[in-house]
Parts: sequence; structure tokens; C-alpha cells
Amino acid sequence: MLNLNPETPRIIVPLFARNLAELEAQAKAAQAAPEADLAELRLDPLREGDWLPALAMVRAQLQKPLIVTIRTAREGGEAALDPDTYRDAGLALLQQGGVDALDIEWRTDAATVRTLRDAAKRAGAAALFSEHHFDGTPNRHAMTEALHGMLDAGADIAKLAVMPHNRADAANLLLATAEVHDQRPEAWLITMSMGRDGAATRYCGGAFGSAATFGTLSAASAPGQPPAANLRAKLLTAGDL
Repeated sequence: MLNLNPETPRIIVPLFARNLAELEAQAKAAQAAPEADLAELRLDPLREGDWLPALAMVRAQLQKPLIVTIRTAREGGEAALDPDTYRDAGLALLQQGGVDALDIEWRTDAATVRTLRDAAKRAGAAALFSEHHFDGTPNRHAMTEALHGMLDAGADIAKLAVMPHNRADAANLLLATAEVHDQRPEAWLITMSMGRDGAATRYCGGAFGSAATFGTLSAASAPGQPPAANLRAKLLTAGDL
């Protein structure tokens, strides 16, 4: 069961593998690692036919909360799916069970977003809406509007990841997060600025309202993810403020 709070940000470790044997090893490591509060199962590096078996295998190894994600090429992932195939794959995963949160790409078509949101809620899973910008950082107004838009559309968790060109871009991501959190303190946000210039946001995001951050045990799923052990040692929490 998910329980997010920016005062004690959770560490999410990615399960990012290209075959089931490698994925099983990563799932076992995530279960054993005390610094891993949650895991994200990234299915897009695997063959589409392995997605349902992968979920079942990971769920057998991992008792921690699990975010399940099919990251499409449109959002920086490896799955070249049309909206209908993306929708049907998400529905199949929810029907199989074992999903604590389903990642739903916010910029896919609105009907698909609604269908997956409603199916997630019926399955007892959180609807995690996500938006990714690997080519830059939108202006602060655009970032706050994206987060508000996700929440207004029924997201249980709103996630925004951006790529900075400089440290000012990373600071703007934090400012946008703080603005939305101040207006909607009950909402669950996950935000990060990627790459080297954004690395600090992964450690201090909780102070601005981000309830979780990503750290690695082995393979990274996005640029700039630090080792989870480093996050655990240096993560800024409410007790540090």
C-alpha cells in the first residue's frame, strides 16, 4: 500500500532489465535493500510478451509497494506503442493484479487517460499521472499548470520530470513544486530535475513538496539517479529543517 508524505520522502528504486532473469535479480535486491521503500517496474525494456509474466515474477519476489510503468517512446522510454495498445496493456496489467500504482502518461489522449485512471481505481491501485521533458525545462507557469492539470483530472499522484540546461532550471522545478504543494498540501507530488544540474533536486525535493525520489540499486532508468544508499544517507527530510 502506498503512503507518501513529503516530510519523509520515499525512495523508489527502478527495476529496469532487458530479460526476466536480470529482472528477477533486481527484484530480489530491492526486497532486501533497506534503502528501497518502493520499486518501479519498468516494462518497456522487455519484450511485450514478457510484460505480464514480469509483473507476476516481480510480485512473487517483492512485498514492497510497486509502481508499474510502460514508458513509451513519446515520453523517453523504449515502447513504441499507439494509444490503443498502450491502453490495452495497462488494462491487462491491472486485471492481473499486483499493481500498487499505475503510471499513466498524461500527454497521451484524454480518453486513454480516463480509461486507465478509472480502471486503476477499480483495481485498488493509485493512478500516477506523469509528464517527462528530456529536452529541456518548461517555464514555471507551464510546470505548475501541468501538475494542477493532472490533479484536476483525478490523479492520485502527479509526477513531473524535466531536463535542466543549468541550475536555474532546476531551481524553477523546485519553485513550481512548492507553489503547487502550498496550494494543495494534501496532494501527492513527485518531481525531479534530471541530469547533473538537477541532481540536488533528488535530495531536497521533499522540502519543496515532492513526496518521493528515485535512486538506483543497479541500473538507472533516467539520467542523474543517484545510488539509493547515498539518498538514504543524505536525503533532506522534515526533521532536518
